[in-house]
Amino acid sequence: MSSTRFIAVGLLGAGVFAAGCAVSSDTGPDAPSDTDPLETAELPIRSAAVPIGCNGLLPSDFWAPANRTALRALGQRALAGANDVVAPTALLGTSGGKSVLDYTVRCALSSDQVVYGPDGREFHGSFGFAPEWTERALTPSEQRWVSACIFQHLNGTGEHVDILLQGGHPALDGPLNEEPYTEFVVHDATMYGNAFLPGTIAGYACIDPDLTGQLSALSLSCPLDLGLLSLERLCGLASTCGIAFLGLCDLTCLEDASGNQTCHTLPLLGPLLGPLLGPSYSETIRSEVRDSDLLPLYNGCGLL
Repeated sequence: MSSTRFIAVGLLGAGVFAAGCAVSSDTGPDAPSDTDPLETAELPIRSAAVPIGCNGLLPSDFWAPANRTALRALGQRALAGANDVVAPTALLGTSGGKSVLDYTVRCALSSDQVVYGPDGREFHGSFGFAPEWTERALTPSEQRWVSACIFQHLNGTGEHVDILLQGGHPALDGPLNEEPYTEFVVHDATMYGNAFLPGTIAGYACIDPDLTGQLSALSLSCPLDLGLLSLERLCGLASTCGIAFLGLCDLTCLEDASGNQTCHTLPLLGPLLGPLLGPSYSETIRSEVRDSDLLPLYNGCGLL
C-alpha cells in the first residue's frame, strides 16, 4: 500500500467557508484580462472575519510529492522579491500548486499583504502567522504555525462549512464573545506539525472528546466511523497522506489556563510522559464549528 496513513480513533475537523467567504480577485492590476481562475475546489477566497477560516484545499493537491517538495524549498527563502513578486517556485507551474500557494499565503501573510505571480495573479494574506516571510526565510516556529493553519484548511469531501480557528498566537485573537464567533459551539479538532520539513509524516491531528457525543446525536455509529471520516477529510483521494491521527486530544495535549494546547506525537504515553520521548508542539490550532454544520461537515457519518 503506497499510502502512509495512521488511523486511530481520530478525526479531523477541517471546515470550509461557504456563504461567509468572499471570492478574491485572481489578477493583479497589470494582469491580462483573460487570466484563468485557479482550477481548485473553489475560487480563491478570503475570510471576512479572522479567525474564521475558509476551507477548500484539496488533499490531492497538497500531498502531491512535487508540491510538498516545492513548498519546503519555498520556506527556506523569502517568499517574494522585487515588487512583491513571488520567488520562483514550481508551485506556480500547475493549478494544484497554485492552490497550495494560495492557502499557504493566506495562512502566512496578514490581510493587508498581497504577493503576485509573474502573470500578475494576486495571492492575498489573511491570518498573518508569518508576515515577515516576504523578506526572509520562515523560522521553525513560523513553519509550524503556517503548517497547522494549512492542515485545518484541507478538505477532501467537497462539503463547505465555516470553521473557527483558535490557538496561542496573536493572529487568532478576536472578540470571541461576540457574533459571529459565539455561533461556533462544537469543539472539533486540533492540528499541528511541520509541512516544511522532509519526512513521510508532516502533521498530526487529534479530536476533542466532546465531538464524539455530538456525533452520536446524529447517528450511533458515527463515533465508530471517526477514523475513516478523518481520512476522507484530510487525505481525500490522495495516494499518499502525511497526517498521523492520534485519537483524543486528552491523550496527547496539555492545556494552559487560556485553553491553549501543547501537544506531542506519542499518545500512548500520555500528555506528561510523551514529551520526554518525542517532539512536542506549542504551535497548535484547534477548530470549532456550528452545531448546525456537523452533518454537512461529516456527511459520511453513519454511512461508512
